[in-house]
Amino acid sequence: MSSSLVIVFLLFQQYSSIHSPISEKDLVIFRSNLVTRLDQCTSWRTKYPKNVSRTLDHFLMNSKFDQFREAALELAVDSFPESVDCLDSCLDNIQKFKEYLKIGSRLTTKNSLSDLLDEEQIHQLHMLMDKTKRVDLIEKGLHQHLHGIPEKRRQELLSEFFASKPYRVRRSTISRTIAREPTPFSPDMLLWQTPRHKNVILKQKREKSKNSPWDLMNTIGDQYYHLRKSIRVKYDSKFMKYCNESLLAIIGNDSFTQLEAMVQDSEQVEHIWNKYQQIIGYLKNEEDQLTAEHYGQFCRKIYRLLPIEQADLMSWLSPSQRFRIAEMIQDPDVNDSQVYEKLYEFFNKASGDAKDEADEVITLGCRKFIAHHLGDQLAEDIEDLRVAGGAGSSHHTAALLFVKHYEIAEAGELAHQKRIDESLSICKRIYLDYDGSCYCNGRSDSCDPKTFVCQNCTGGTVGYQCEKCPDDLRLDKSGNCSISLDLQCFCHNHASECIDGVCQECENNTVGDHCELCDVGYFGDPTKGRECTKCPCPKNGECSYNTVSNRIECNDCPKGHIGERCEDSESSYRPFTTEASTITLVDNQL
Repeated sequence: MSSSLVIVFLLFQQYSSIHSPISEKDLVIFRSNLVTRLDQCTSWRTKYPKNVSRTLDHFLMNSKFDQFREAALELAVDSFPESVDCLDSCLDNIQKFKEYLKIGSRLTTKNSLSDLLDEEQIHQLHMLMDKTKRVDLIEKGLHQHLHGIPEKRRQELLSEFFASKPYRVRRSTISRTIAREPTPFSPDMLLWQTPRHKNVILKQKREKSKNSPWDLMNTIGDQYYHLRKSIRVKYDSKFMKYCNESLLAIIGNDSFTQLEAMVQDSEQVEHIWNKYQQIIGYLKNEEDQLTAEHYGQFCRKIYRLLPIEQADLMSWLSPSQRFRIAEMIQDPDVNDSQVYEKLYEFFNKASGDAKDEADEVITLGCRKFIAHHLGDQLAEDIEDLRVAGGAGSSHHTAALLFVKHYEIAEAGELAHQKRIDESLSICKRIYLDYDGSCYCNGRSDSCDPKTFVCQNCTGGTVGYQCEKCPDDLRLDKSGNCSISLDLQCFCHNHASECIDGVCQECENNTVGDHCELCDVGYFGDPTKGRECTKCPCPKNGECSYNTVSNRIECNDCPKGHIGERCEDSESSYRPFTTEASTITLVDNQL
């Protein structure tokens, strides 16, 4: 017998136990089922420290099943003995998969990408590409799905992916037919809603054909996400209880405990959401899966687990504008500041609905981004300063933002540093309208290039803009810090007398130590020397500036009224209705 025939005979013997011929689809399905089974055997692994659970996840997602099983067995023997039999039952399939890998180049049937991945998986890859523009991430994602298929063939499938058109985003059209309706909110959960909030929901409610109860619920989730922290703390316990009970009822206690542990361990938002998607994928029927998906989309806003990406801040660009920005990013002769200036140019050129959309995306996106990475309080402080305006306000807010950012970055507490820097640059230029110029109250003409804080302040002054003195000194009439009692009186032209630097008898409807605020029931910017104007609201009600619509709105309306200026009737307002209950919002008491 020739040596070649011996080799063929041995190969035949080696693979005779494998169901052959095997297609690419067979291999992908076999691997997916094996991953699912091993994951179910080790649902406890998130209870271990991050370095342990991540190592196990790495083994599992990269098809290192032997290493995964051995490491998991060591942990399970003492703490989770019930998992040992489950892991042992996977041994034969692990061995079969290893044998399949050896004959990867002999896969008899080639399949299209749509045969190997479902629509949702392909859609998620297109979404990832749209957000990050990173081909390497797509390659990595396909490699994990198609592990075992030869490299040359994976490249062909990668080309097929880029030649395919993205699936359209499927909103709630399917879920309206299949998903159960959400449990109604109790009226006391929605007392925080302002007339503007109610008006948005009322308009959606009138368009029943376009908006399901889940759509209305998600709008309420968006509204709640952007509330000030001081308001949210009053309602968080109610919404947390609602979400906890809703999720527990669908995914069960064990799965909920896994997610809870990941949140407590401050796992990355993307990891938590991926785990949730994996959990609902195990649910037995489509109704449960879709209902869990909807609750997840809403509750991640309540838990404040939304991922923030740079691409989110550029979603308002037209296709041609996106192409131009992409060209500039790829051009080695174009620096980052030129890219941000081009974005700013596009933003300023927008008009009508396009301008409103761009303004809303940037304003809400940057507020969400800052709160996510640097904390709610800083986001609220910056928003208050931005809305108040005044001389040098854009410089002040930029310095406040970047000082805090670099404090946290230097402490090593920020992941994805480059992406955060890019998003901050967009927010600095468009959201804060800061062009890099220094405003140091005439006491300096240079700023730190990273934090934008004024440098070498004269007269003994300190602060981001050389605007104040150390605690034991006061600013005198010459503009220097001094212990002299001859103090400068800064009242923004609303008062002429001071006692110990505090303005007396502020005029023009202003209040504050320096007449820098409007009195209750008035609006404006007294720091520019302007008179505060009475709010256009019934019963001397308070008002505020809406940064999205650029309009003055009443903060509270008399019972029975709704709208920006309390001009509409509230009688027909209902957040959403289910077969079991109809909710009518009670009067806003805040």
